[in-house]
Amino acid sequence: MADQVYRHLRDGVMAGRFAPGQRLTIRGLAEALGSSPMPVREALRRLQAEGAFEFSDTARLSVVQLSGAQLRDVRDARVALEGLLAERAASRMTGVDDAEITQLYDRLQAAADALNVPGYLSANFAFHRRIYEIAQAPIILGAVENFWVLIGPCFVLVAPDATHLRRSMDAHRRILDALMHRDGPAARAAVTDDIMQAANCLSRVIDKPEKARSVAAPKRRRRDVSA
Repeated sequence: MADQVYRHLRDGVMAGRFAPGQRLTIRGLAEALGSSPMPVREALRRLQAEGAFEFSDTARLSVVQLSGAQLRDVRDARVALEGLLAERAASRMTGVDDAEITQLYDRLQAAADALNVPGYLSANFAFHRRIYEIAQAPIILGAVENFWVLIGPCFVLVAPDATHLRRSMDAHRRILDALMHRDGPAARAAVTDDIMQAANCLSRVIDKPEKARSVAAPKRRRRDVSA
C-alpha cells in the first residue's frame, strides 16, 4: 500500500496536479486516496527526500517552490536528457508506437482546444513519458523523472496561458512529425523548443508573484488534494 500511495503521489507531482507552495495535510491526502495516514506519511517522507514536498518547523506540509537558479538548472538538465531520449526514441519507433503516440497527441490536442488545464497536464505527462520509454534507456528516464518531480508543480503556473498552449502544441506537433519520420535530430530540436518556451513562460510568471498566487489559488488546491 505504501508503494502504491508513493507512486500515485509521485505521478501527481510530475504531472502538475500540485502547485508550488500549496499547503496539504496528511489526513486530507489519506482520505482522498482511500488510505490510512501511515502510508501517506511514509510516501511524503520519500518525496520530501526527492525535493517535492517540505515540512516546516511547525510540521506544516507544502509543495516546494524552486528558486530562479534552480529552475534554470532543471531546464538545462531537461534539455540535455529529454532531447537525447527523444532522439533515441525516433530510431526505435514501431508501427504500434506510431498509433499510440498519435492517440496521446490527439488527447493532448483535445484538452488544449477545450482549455482543459488538468486534462492537458495529464496528457502532456503521458505523451512525454511514453516517448521516453520507447527510447529504452531506463537510467536516463529515471534521471528525467527526478527532474520532473522538481519542476512538475510549476506546470500548473504556465498551462493556463493561451500563448503557451499554442506554442506548446506547435512543438508537440513537430515532435510527433519527427517521430513519425524517424528523424532523431528533429525530435530533439522540437523537445528542446518545448522545454525552452515553457521555461521562458514560467520565468515571466515567476516575475509576477501575484499572478502565480492567483493561478495556484484554492480552486486548484481542492482538486489536488483529491488527486
